[in-house]
Amino acid sequence: MDRRDIVQALPVFAGLSERDWDKIADLFSERQYQKDDYIFLEGEAPEALYIIRTGKVKVLRHSTDGKDVVLRVCGCGQMLGTVATFDGGGYPGTAQVIEDCMILVVARNDCLTLVQRYPVFALAVIADLGNRLRSSAEQIRSLAVERVEQRIARVLLKLAETAGSDAPEGRVIEMPLTRQDVADMTGTTVETAIRVMSKFRRNNLIRTRRGKVVLVELEALQEIAEAR
Repeated sequence: MDRRDIVQALPVFAGLSERDWDKIADLFSERQYQKDDYIFLEGEAPEALYIIRTGKVKVLRHSTDGKDVVLRVCGCGQMLGTVATFDGGGYPGTAQVIEDCMILVVARNDCLTLVQRYPVFALAVIADLGNRLRSSAEQIRSLAVERVEQRIARVLLKLAETAGSDAPEGRVIEMPLTRQDVADMTGTTVETAIRVMSKFRRNNLIRTRRGKVVLVELEALQEIAEAR
């Protein structure tokens, strides 16, 4: 499969005509990244927009005490660096590879040209930014009104969706996930995260396998996440 076929297969670019492809195919390059590689760092000037072809990437933010907070996990077809690419500011987070990745890269200037000339691409970018905004609003609401058990169940389910794989005993979150990570992602203390995760484990909702969290009872966790 050549680069053009790869790009065309991504939902972001669905709807572009053959004539459009003849004009823009050469704007895309491919880069391979290994697990734990950094794609870009928080605060760096934006050089490009990145689109994940294969693999998974986590977006981090560095806290004032030097710890990394996982903001989100991205997979195939998702964009990285959208905000910085279009507002010109530094990348708001650090992108680090969870599993080996093939990334499509569009230089920032070329990306701005694509948005101006091709409404299909512009709409895809708007949709990505809209999803990010909606996710942020949901996170703020969650921190304001939801019990900590709900927040932790919701985060576990989200990670299982974006960075998970099926196994006989349940859905495995295929990334390191410390209690500190859980606490940071849900706006609680490490002690509370430990207590809730231990409760989930006692109730056989989750278990640990070779250092990874396995969601055993997805439906029960969903009920907790959606409780009113």
